[in-house]
Amino acid sequence: MHYVGLSRVKNSSALSIINLSENKIKVSEKVKKEMSRLRTEARLLPLATLQIEDWPETKTILFQNVRSLHRHIDDVRSDYNIKKADVNIFVETKLCLSDRDETYELSGFSLYRNDFNQSSIRTCYGTAVYIKNNLSCSKIPHRLNFNNVEITIMILSNPIPNIHVVGIYRSKTYVTVSELIDVLDHLHDKVLKHSTTVPTVLLGDFNIDLMQDNKEQKTLKKYLITDRGYTQLINQYTTDYRTQIDHIYTNIPQLVQSAGTLESYYSDHKPIFISMKAV
Repeated sequence: MHYVGLSRVKNSSALSIINLSENKIKVSEKVKKEMSRLRTEARLLPLATLQIEDWPETKTILFQNVRSLHRHIDDVRSDYNIKKADVNIFVETKLCLSDRDETYELSGFSLYRNDFNQSSIRTCYGTAVYIKNNLSCSKIPHRLNFNNVEITIMILSNPIPNIHVVGIYRSKTYVTVSELIDVLDHLHDKVLKHSTTVPTVLLGDFNIDLMQDNKEQKTLKKYLITDRGYTQLINQYTTDYRTQIDHIYTNIPQLVQSAGTLESYYSDHKPIFISMKAV
């Protein structure tokens, strides 16, 4: 009641407070913790932007668990980083069959949808890919959903010919790590043909925390890094909960200009990105 009443005061010159109960005024521990984080760790959004204006030959791919594109489409349209990237991959869009493409248009981009759940019920699934109109696709983005893992594949002519860009979403609730490895095997068997020469970038919300030394982390790293020869590019936490569950893997690390995380006010997942120089 104290807060509600005082928050409506426009001029304190004639303010009188009667029967103030100071013992009932408390500061939430969550508020204290957040204020401490803002003062010591947080960065202003303008400081975490893609600096790609000076490199027109560089192509940037951005990936984010957007926590419902259905709810945040206006935020996405206003995001500087998203407008500067050449490819945007969003997972957990919660889009469904009743959603019309026009509702989710982004100026200057073509939209490709992978609605994992082919119904009118909203779930945690759903991938939306936005590709800049001036970026050439060798093949229309297509689905390779398997074992309840959502996979969307793009084959682009830039930044290098025949580069395969793969967006992945794995729900920890519905998909075990062994099932995820089966999915990655399926991807390499059906699309990448077990080849180490196909230029590939895998971006995904794997829901496996690389900051935790556990069996899940070791299994995924062994498969993609040791066995498949990929390099993992993200080295900081990717969520507000200090977990590193969003990853970028590539077998052409020598062509990477930069990679990292950005800030987002509308999701608890940070956008992750990779910028590559055209050759």
